[in-house]
Amino acid sequence: MKKIIYLNIVAIILLGMQSCNIYNFRGANIPEDVNTFSVGFFNNEAQLVNPSLSIDFTEKLKTKFQSETTLNLKSEEGDYQISGVIRRYEVTPAALNAQTGSAQNQFTIVVNCEFNCEKYPEKNFTRDFTSSITFDATKEFSTVESALSAELTDIIVQQIFSAIALDW
Repeated sequence: MKKIIYLNIVAIILLGMQSCNIYNFRGANIPEDVNTFSVGFFNNEAQLVNPSLSIDFTEKLKTKFQSETTLNLKSEEGDYQISGVIRRYEVTPAALNAQTGSAQNQFTIVVNCEFNCEKYPEKNFTRDFTSSITFDATKEFSTVESALSAELTDIIVQQIFSAIALDW
């Protein structure tokens, strides 16, 4: 719940900055001579495998760049090249209860992203992007997995987008 409030506050601040012309979010820090991007398939190398996660994540990343930049998608060798792997997809106990054991569980996704730009090699990076959320341990993970997975992948896609397109 705290993360949702935090993200809402950040969104309000960012929208305020945009409306005051302090910062333009459409291609904010993308050099003018960068016109294309490509996204490699993000394989799922986590121990716990969600069969649709790789496809969903890869497509969300493509959609984010298509909808929020003027870059054109290429199947490979774009000016911006994005690839990576899903390293962790796991549920762990987050809070314990003396009577029942686990009171809350933490669901975590970690994606390792490699970003390359031949025109601007100083922008290149390889790093992990992580997002977690806690949920009530009385709920079966299978009943909340889809919604929680979608929420966490949206957050990680935004983190990657910010690191590349906004230079944060």
